[in-house]
Amino acid sequence: MTDALYRRAPGAVDAVVDGQVVLLAPVDFSYQSLDRVGGRVWELLAEPRTVDDLVGMLRSQFDVDEARCRADLLPFLDRMTSLGILERDAS
Repeated sequence: MTDALYRRAPGAVDAVVDGQVVLLAPVDFSYQSLDRVGGRVWELLAEPRTVDDLVGMLRSQFDVDEARCRADLLPFLDRMTSLGILERDAS
């Protein structure tokens, strides 16, 4: 769903530990450690954004083609949503 709007979920907590973003899921209090790209997605989601917005921003910052970017981004967003770290609103 590329026109869905993603945002940080209320109650999701983040911290930077040794230069890496770590998130606390509000649903089950599990910790998720993000790599550099995942950390950048988290930063970008300080404001609600669509998949298309995120893909465009990530492609401008990382050397990745659109298909690969989407293929990596969509499962990440789905996982973070299932953990209660992100919320998705269908447009």
